[in-house]
Amino acid sequence: MNARQIEIAVARHYCYRRNVIVPNVSWGLGLHYEADLVVLRPSGWAEEIEIKISKSDIKADLKKSRAHECRWFRRLWFAVPVALADSPDIPERAGILSVDDELRVKVVRPAKIVKHAERMPEHKQKKLLHLASMRVWSLKGKLIP
Repeated sequence: MNARQIEIAVARHYCYRRNVIVPNVSWGLGLHYEADLVVLRPSGWAEEIEIKISKSDIKADLKKSRAHECRWFRRLWFAVPVALADSPDIPERAGILSVDDELRVKVVRPAKIVKHAERMPEHKQKKLLHLASMRVWSLKGKLIP
């Protein structure tokens, strides 16, 4: 299973018809790291999903300084293949989403709510929507032979 498959499974799980789901977010929100997926709910609350496909991938994430620290992310999730769902290296505060070979997502452990989190301000929500739009047009451009 690869990261793109997990990304698609998680986007379906969060229902991209109801929520704004944007991959690979960093500079647009002023993060000091790249969030694999950002889910923005209609309520203005946002969640971060980290996608990991191997044990070494999870361990490498632990070495990042200031990763997963954003006041606009109410929850942090790690989305992993089923075989990694019991990894002791996934941070305790993070929820765990396991993805099976049929690309079904299961909540293995709920994420802890970050008590000091804030709803994403409207200007940041607009920036996230702008990033999503840029991704669509970049992908469409790659479809042209």
